Amino acid sequence: METLLYISAAIAAVGAAAEVLRRAARGTLATSRKLARLVDDLLGEPPRPGLPDGRPGLMARVGRIEGRLDTLEELRPNGGSSIKDQVDRIAQATGADQAGH
Repeated sequence: METLLYISAAIAAVGAAAEVLRRAARGTLATSRKLARLVDDLLGEPPRPGLPDGRPGLMARVGRIEGRLDTLEELRPNGGSSIKDQVDRIAQATGADQAGH
């Protein structure tokens, strides 16, 4: 009878340990998936089925954004060389800046 009690306790202990390991593994898998997604975002992804062009990495995307911002800078006055400054000079020279007044 005593051995049955020891066997039952051992089975319960193994079951409890297995549950602790299962939960730890589940948490580890979830964290590793998140880290893998972060790495994919940082480095980009190569082309694959369902994603024929791949996906650019973080630095490539930031570079594209900076290029767009540089283009927008041309629309702000900067002391003479921007498109905005040139349009203002033409408007003053032709009197177009006074036409609406």
